[in-house]
Amino acid sequence: MLNELASLSRSLESRGIQTQKWHSWIQPFKKAEAIVAELDEVGSLSRVSRLSAAEVAALRNIAPDFQNSFPGLNLNCPVLAVPDVALWNQPEALWNVALSATLDTPLAYESKDMRRLDRLLGDFPLNEIAPRLQGDGPKLEATLAVLKRLAQAKPEAEAFLRRLVIEIVAAAEAGRMPQSLALAILYGKPNKKKSRLEEWKTTLIFDVNDVDHFPYRVADPAVAAEWSRVLLASDSISPAGEKGFTCSLTGRSDTRMDGKMPSPNLKILGPTILMSMNKDIPCQTRYGQTSTAIFRVGKNAVQSMNDSLLFLTEAGRRDKTWTGVPNGSKEQSDLLLAYLEEEPDADVPLTGFFGDTEPNEAQELATYEARTARIHDALRLREKPGSDSHIKVVVLTKIDKGRAQVVFSARYSIAAILAGRDRWLTGTRNVPNIAIPFPLAKGKPAVWRSGYQPSPAEVMFSFKSQWLRAGQTNQGVPGVDLGSVYALLLEPEVGAQASWLLDRYLGLTEPLMIGLARCLSGGASLSENAREAALIAMAVYGILLLRQGRELENYMESRDYLLGQFLQLADLLHKLYCVYERKGAIPPQLIGNAAISMALQSPRRAIQVLGNRMPVYIAWAERYQGEGAGLAKWCRRELGRLSAQLKDENLDSRVSTNGKAELLLGYLASRETK
Repeated sequence: MLNELASLSRSLESRGIQTQKWHSWIQPFKKAEAIVAELDEVGSLSRVSRLSAAEVAALRNIAPDFQNSFPGLNLNCPVLAVPDVALWNQPEALWNVALSATLDTPLAYESKDMRRLDRLLGDFPLNEIAPRLQGDGPKLEATLAVLKRLAQAKPEAEAFLRRLVIEIVAAAEAGRMPQSLALAILYGKPNKKKSRLEEWKTTLIFDVNDVDHFPYRVADPAVAAEWSRVLLASDSISPAGEKGFTCSLTGRSDTRMDGKMPSPNLKILGPTILMSMNKDIPCQTRYGQTSTAIFRVGKNAVQSMNDSLLFLTEAGRRDKTWTGVPNGSKEQSDLLLAYLEEEPDADVPLTGFFGDTEPNEAQELATYEARTARIHDALRLREKPGSDSHIKVVVLTKIDKGRAQVVFSARYSIAAILAGRDRWLTGTRNVPNIAIPFPLAKGKPAVWRSGYQPSPAEVMFSFKSQWLRAGQTNQGVPGVDLGSVYALLLEPEVGAQASWLLDRYLGLTEPLMIGLARCLSGGASLSENAREAALIAMAVYGILLLRQGRELENYMESRDYLLGQFLQLADLLHKLYCVYERKGAIPPQLIGNAAISMALQSPRRAIQVLGNRMPVYIAWAERYQGEGAGLAKWCRRELGRLSAQLKDENLDSRVSTNGKAELLLGYLASRETK
């Protein structure tokens, strides 16, 4: 990962972009509302208020690890022992109990929880934070006041919690906090499934109660940057570098990094150590050394990489330089980074080429071409004669709680990106017209959809579903690696890889395609999810066939495609016979559909079986003169034409991987009736 981040850092530096420098201890809070414990001038808890989740999202905390933090901490809830478990779903009765709480009401905390809180109230902020936050700027005043008040009051955990209970009740009565939140903190969150109150954690942030006397309160978004500046200064990072040490990544003089790497809290992935190794795992050691002892990097370089990564993944840059993409084998998403090397701060939504970046309803059914049109136009404007800009694409996945791994890293010219998009779109059109009805509300006609163009992320996701029982159900399976899908999009020559992917994909989607044919013939219906998956699957067939040189106008004349058409017409003739001769008594499976699995293995055997079953329907079509006779006779003629074409084909040779896809497409392809 460090190499990719070093490249990003160089791009920002060459552009002259000054990123906010974030000390590794500065971390965002979890996404949730929080309570504020306001301290008076002597350090006593005098008031409790609430911050919304949106307000908390703009704040940061000082947290060197998962056990220590300031001015925010994770408060274990419930604070009080529940007087009667039967009150779990009786908030009014429970609130009456809360109103009677005193400084002697039993607490729910165990001794280990008390020791932890004691550390966070005294030892950590006073011995670790206070000596480092030395300064007199206006943004530090409230923070320094909180530290001074904690030092003066020396609060003990038990006394603090008892006072907190009283102030939480007062806050709810005064309207500063919802009663439901107060009850959840005091007694736990109600769980309807388990019929009980459950433990949870909320964020508590220390602040001053006399905020009017300070330029900035502690819970002000502007304060964290000042904390970072002061902490970085306390670490004595020297731009000139330590004499004699050269950073392995930058080649510049620097101060050697010999401690723990930063752990930025990344979007999608969460806290992620930039380089993490375990000395107890042999493969992560070399000559008895591990981590920065075997990969010598400088502190300034690491700081720059950390800041660059946080800059690229800022909330406002979502769907521009970062987004989530499916993981090949896990449910969790991976983090995709994409940026113009020559213009890393550009607002071009590059990630739209690789992920799905249009959450609004207007774009819900839009094709990949429509969703990427704006990106395409923006990149076209950046093309210059005689030179070409480059796009860096990196995908990170989480291995465990702290470690991340690069699963894809590549650099492409704008010309290559645009050419890849054109190939992808051409591939999605490399299939015959196949329309699928999507039912609307009762009494309204269905909407017919065809020619959908999926994004690479949608294709990646479709490789993670195994369809069963003719498309009636599906189950999750490990997918393919992201690089394989991106190679289809961006690499010019991927014939062998496309062949392997098609073989894998047919095994996943063949039951769905057979079920779709039944649905189109009036058989068992398919869910909306299955129909959408079928639209994607057909486009994937087209892409994978094209990447192997199999173009629509050519494979439409192949044996396997013609055999698929023959099976479709056999279904149609059988259905017409049932409608007009058997008064609408259509069986669950028509004869062509019954033979398709056999045809995918042995074309001759399938033709022989159909040859034994079809004479009765052909004879009926020749003599029938009633309603629908024209369609029946057209179907009979088309079957004759296809029979003549197939007569000259070798029906004994096996059906190849490409042939199976072509057979299924031929079976589903819409035909003009005359």
